[in-house]
Amino acid sequence: MQYPDRREFRLLLLLLDLCALIAAFQLAIETRLGLNHFYDFQMTRSMIDMRVPPPGLILLLWIPMSAWLELYRPRRAGLIGGAFQVVESVIAVAGLTIIVTFFVRGLGTDFSRSFVLFFTAYSLGTLTASRIVLRAVLGFFRKNEYVQERLAIAGSGEGAKRLVDYLETAQPLGTKLCGVLRTSHGPMGAALGNPVPVLGHIDDIGALINTHRIDRVVALESEVGLIELERLAATCTRMGVALHRLPAHVETSGASIRVHRLGRLNVLEVHGFEFTATQTFAKRVFDLLAGSLLFVVNVPLMAVLACLIKLTSRGPVLYVAPRVGKGGRHFPFYKFRSMVADAETRRDALAHEGKDGHIFKIRNDPRLTPVGRLMRRFSLDELPQLLNVLKGDMSLVGPRPLPACDLEADGMSREHAFWAHERSRIRPGITGLWQIEGRSDLGFEEMIHFDVSYVRTWSLRLDLRILVLTLPAVLRRRGAY
Repeated sequence: MQYPDRREFRLLLLLLDLCALIAAFQLAIETRLGLNHFYDFQMTRSMIDMRVPPPGLILLLWIPMSAWLELYRPRRAGLIGGAFQVVESVIAVAGLTIIVTFFVRGLGTDFSRSFVLFFTAYSLGTLTASRIVLRAVLGFFRKNEYVQERLAIAGSGEGAKRLVDYLETAQPLGTKLCGVLRTSHGPMGAALGNPVPVLGHIDDIGALINTHRIDRVVALESEVGLIELERLAATCTRMGVALHRLPAHVETSGASIRVHRLGRLNVLEVHGFEFTATQTFAKRVFDLLAGSLLFVVNVPLMAVLACLIKLTSRGPVLYVAPRVGKGGRHFPFYKFRSMVADAETRRDALAHEGKDGHIFKIRNDPRLTPVGRLMRRFSLDELPQLLNVLKGDMSLVGPRPLPACDLEADGMSREHAFWAHERSRIRPGITGLWQIEGRSDLGFEEMIHFDVSYVRTWSLRLDLRILVLTLPAVLRRRGAY
């Protein structure tokens, strides 16, 4: 059973599976209690609670195990593929249950083996049900054109026309065709003969990804040259966009490939090498755990700040603007509004005072409100970015996200290409080396040095060190304006 390779659907399936495991757990307990008269040893509810693994621990360990097994990657399509994925999940459930029970319940003594069998059997049904529910949700989204993956085709000749006709006929679940991209080796789009728009030239793919919110690109072998493909693969990898090629045969340096299903078509997904999956997973788990804790702890403070902003100045409580994230992709960036409502319209008049490379900072900015000045002094205006961390747009630690208007349309920098490429390899952060070393007192060249140094030397130990040093840096208020 195939579902779109989008973070929202993977998270939804994970939540459904966790609910399915809870349901299977309760059903297994009730079944064991209901079959007491078939067993020599009679169990009460309190007794069985002492002989089964803690359900919370199973759910907690399920998340890293499912990530390790890639259970939420749409590697397979169709009924057989979906069934195999469910069986794989059930095997993981059984193994996880036995391991947890063995080590938690006195190294395997006095645990209910029948419970493990019932739990495994029920998991087969409940995990299957969770995927049926997800498929129903996807069907609703497709019918109402919500949350669809946006697909673009690199090519505009006969091959593109055949692929467009196929997609319009097959209508792969959760996929919406945005248009085609012109290439140097193909025609200008006259061969399409249908209303599918030509989005632009493949050389402008970075800007087009942001403009049209493209999630996937399919490159046609007969209409995309090898050099164009390598440039396309580099940009798509940087911006987190899946790249496929037809037919299923590709040789490209510095990239890895895997099979993907688009409807009934087999295509190869091409992506360049990045941080290892273990590194990415470890950093994301750390962000979720620490970010959730920080968000809960700061909710009362954020509520007070929101009331002060609303009561003392005209305008919204939150300032939301597009910033450049991982791969150069734009995302909505949250922070408490610290300036007057018309601050953006007055920016151009002040640009000559605070522009340094891609940094725009003004000491004693006249646009700041009294409450905003206080928040800036202690970096309290940054607290809503914890929502960006939980959403996955940002990390707790990383290079600061720059405003989209200060960089090129593809999120890169023509003047500082190496720096832009390096910082685009990871999610931007709330804090980082630049912040603990002086923030706005440092120049753009120093920011480049710290950004590249962080990316090249990243480790969880470095993230912890930066987080620990952030509080003293905030209290010193150096460079806070």
